Amino acid sequence: MILRVYDSLTTGFLALSGAVMFGLAIVNALLRYVFNMPLVWGEEISRYAMVWGTLIGVVIAYRLGQHVAITLLVDALPRRTMLILRIASHVLTLLTAFILFWSGRAMVATLGGIFAPSSDIPMIWVYAAFPICAVMLGFEALRLLVRDIRTLAAGGAG
Repeated sequence: MILRVYDSLTTGFLALSGAVMFGLAIVNALLRYVFNMPLVWGEEISRYAMVWGTLIGVVIAYRLGQHVAITLLVDALPRRTMLILRIASHVLTLLTAFILFWSGRAMVATLGGIFAPSSDIPMIWVYAAFPICAVMLGFEALRLLVRDIRTLAAGGAG
């Protein structure tokens, strides 16, 4: 139940960031070309929504196994070997998430007090995407790691 709510929230936030980007692009184009009064901050907020959307998209793509991959060699391996490689991949993803969290935390601490030039929003709202999505990526890696370890322990038939 909790995982379904979490999955729905992440998908909802991804949709929201896409709607913000799309909506601002349409409204700003209309205001610019029809009324000759573009939103000064529209492109900036759209860009920040794209940062959030990209990072949340990484998390969702990892959860669903939808990242671009060349699987020619992996598909030729025995099931057990493939599971061991996937487990190693999840461990490397956990390491990557930790590095992203650590560097994102440092970025929030040092640059979070700056205000965006056009919209005047605190940049902490933009930079917070990195540590927050790093935690989400780490959660997804742990989730898949446990699943693959269980599958391996059950004999690799999953």
